[in-house]
Amino acid sequence: MDAASRNLIERAAAHLRRTEAEPMQVPLKMAANGDWGGGSMPMQQVRPAPRQPEAYVEPQEPQEAPQQRRQQQQPQQQAPRPRPVQPDHATAHSRQVSIDRAALRSHGISLPSAGRSRVAEEFRIIKRQIVSKYLHEVETNAEAQRNRVIMVTSAKPGEGKTFAAINLALSIASEQDLKVLLIDLDTRNHAMQEMMGIPAGRGLTDLISNPDVDFADVVLRTNMPNLAVIPAGNPDNRSPELLSSKRTREMFREMTQRYSDRFIIFDAPSCLASSDPSTLAGLVGQVMFVVEADQTQQEEIEAALALVRNCPNISLMLNKVRASATDQFGSYS
Repeated sequence: MDAASRNLIERAAAHLRRTEAEPMQVPLKMAANGDWGGGSMPMQQVRPAPRQPEAYVEPQEPQEAPQQRRQQQQPQQQAPRPRPVQPDHATAHSRQVSIDRAALRSHGISLPSAGRSRVAEEFRIIKRQIVSKYLHEVETNAEAQRNRVIMVTSAKPGEGKTFAAINLALSIASEQDLKVLLIDLDTRNHAMQEMMGIPAGRGLTDLISNPDVDFADVVLRTNMPNLAVIPAGNPDNRSPELLSSKRTREMFREMTQRYSDRFIIFDAPSCLASSDPSTLAGLVGQVMFVVEADQTQQEEIEAALALVRNCPNISLMLNKVRASATDQFGSYS
């Protein structure tokens, strides 16, 4: 073999060794038919280096201060929850008295259960108008709840306001699902106690003037299941100031919450003889104003009504009307 041939073979062998060591890079070309031509690029799979396992370190809880650890070990004391006001709670734990039916009859007051008398039928009509102002409203409405609180008054003494207050209370209490709390607000005369035959004792004035007196100490249950009463209480010369105090407003709010299932009726003094009706007019929802037929003058009615104008609902009741044979309620035979 000549030198030229040997040189050519050695160059070819060197070229082959270089090709095996380094892969040939061939450019890709795209053919007109969309195929890739001109060879293919060799794909080399690169494997990552094996990951060295890390040493496991157990997590540790943060160190707590000794005082904090003691607080967590001790049981947490919850704040006491306010005790909800239970309706009629005071009535269930109060004293019971019996209404003197003979005393009622002597004052012309007729029990609805005694029969269809004229007085009972007339107060049934009055009762429907008073009760409807509450029953026709949504029970959760504050205005409707206020309409459960009724004040009975008149322009002058002797027009029959206590007579009307007791008859209205007895008529509402005769319903199957209605209850009444009747309160004597006339601290001078105590006419309500006399007409019903209820013994004197602690009452409304004691409740307002003495913070240690509770409703259970002054509310009296009666022999009528749906009727409870609060007497006027011991005489107190500070009654007008007590009724206009913050304590009275708080007492009214507590009363409406505690007796949420009752109509609350106040037998108040006359407007032109006491300032009490004017003071309480803004706290009650209804006023039943009693007018004596053929006696009360128009200017007296107007002056008295101006004193209780803060009440949104005022109804007038004409009392002592001379009955004729044509307007009496008859009896069934």
